[in-house]
Amino acid sequence: HRPPPTPTTLDGHLRRMRKELPNIRPFAEEDDINWWNDGLDARRANQLQRAEKIFKKLVLAQPEHFDGYYGLAQVYQHQQLIPQAILFADETLRLALPFLEDGSLEPIGMQQLKDFRAQLGPPTGPAA
Repeated sequence: HRPPPTPTTLDGHLRRMRKELPNIRPFAEEDDINWWNDGLDARRANQLQRAEKIFKKLVLAQPEHFDGYYGLAQVYQHQQLIPQAILFADETLRLALPFLEDGSLEPIGMQQLKDFRAQLGPPTGPAA
C-alpha cells in the first residue's frame, strides 16, 4: 500500500489538507492567532512535520491570509520539496498584495516575500 501521490496543484494540496484536518473551520478558530508563532518555533527547532501541520491548520483557518501559506512554503523549502514550496510561495504573494495595498503589510515585508520566492527558482509544473 503506497501513499497517495503528492498533489501538483494548490487546489489539490488544499483538498488534501481539508481531509487531513476536517475539524478546522475557516474564520472560526480561536487558537489561530498563536499558530503562526507556534509554527515558526517548530520550524526553527527543525520539527518540520509539526510545523507543517500547524501551518496547514493556519491555511485552513485563515484562507485569505498569507501567513500559513508562507509558513508552508518555508517548511517545504527546508524539506527540499521545491515544487510545493513554489506553489505556496506564489499563493503567498497573491494573498499578500491586498495587505500591501491597504497598508497592513509594509513594503519591506512584501520585498522579503518576493526575495524568498526568488530563491526558490523559476516556476515549475504544468503552469510554468
